[in-house]
Amino acid sequence: MTPRDPSVTVESHAVPAWLAEVLAHRPAEARPSARRALPPSSADIDMGALLRFKSMMALEHQPVQVARMCYDRRYAYERIATAHASARDPLRRLALELFQAYHRRELVARATAAG
Repeated sequence: MTPRDPSVTVESHAVPAWLAEVLAHRPAEARPSARRALPPSSADIDMGALLRFKSMMALEHQPVQVARMCYDRRYAYERIATAHASARDPLRRLALELFQAYHRRELVARATAAG
């Protein structure tokens, strides 16, 4: 292992100024402190359904970020709405199924937060 030059300081926790500015101007619901982690439950979204959703949306030339679907409620509902407007019946049915799953997930999160 090569010894490091003591005159060079690397701060792994430093955030570039441009990124700090972007993070400071995010809407409140996008800030990590304002986002509540949902408790694991039976109301969680089925990963197989999300992967089928991604594949069906790709046939419509509509990109879907599966990971983002798991934590960004607004993005998930926008993608689901786009799918529901599709001419393909299987995609519309899957969109409805996902909408119901997200709605259940939201109800569970609210119930957990309430008490």
